[in-house]
Amino acid sequence: MEVKVCKSCKRMFQHIAGPIMCPKCKAIEEDRFQIVKEYLRENPGASLADVSAETGIESKIILRFLREGRLEVSEDSPISLVCEQCGKKIFTGIRCSACEAQILKSLNELKGHFVQKDTEDTSARMRFLDAKKFKR
Repeated sequence: MEVKVCKSCKRMFQHIAGPIMCPKCKAIEEDRFQIVKEYLRENPGASLADVSAETGIESKIILRFLREGRLEVSEDSPISLVCEQCGKKIFTGIRCSACEAQILKSLNELKGHFVQKDTEDTSARMRFLDAKKFKR
């Protein structure tokens, strides 16, 4: 456990895992999320401005929920996100499924390259001396 400073209230707290927020701010954030989630469930065609006005939650927080993948809007929703890589319209997250697949493919290729290289080059391994041979 580390001592961190909450990104919302700037108080110090013991951080275990997850977002860098104190338990109090994390609970407030979860309440906001539930409010937005319920509003979008009941009003799937609402715009970002409508959701923000009706729930009292800032648009940037609502967009963050969408970018984190915690919320997803319907295809006919006026709320739109764009893929950070190709610019295609998406409904949640930061990348479209095609760009995610391309990144995964690239990572797997790199992984294969390093695994193959590691198995070929046995001379680069770390060696340990036998302590019994070097008694004083």
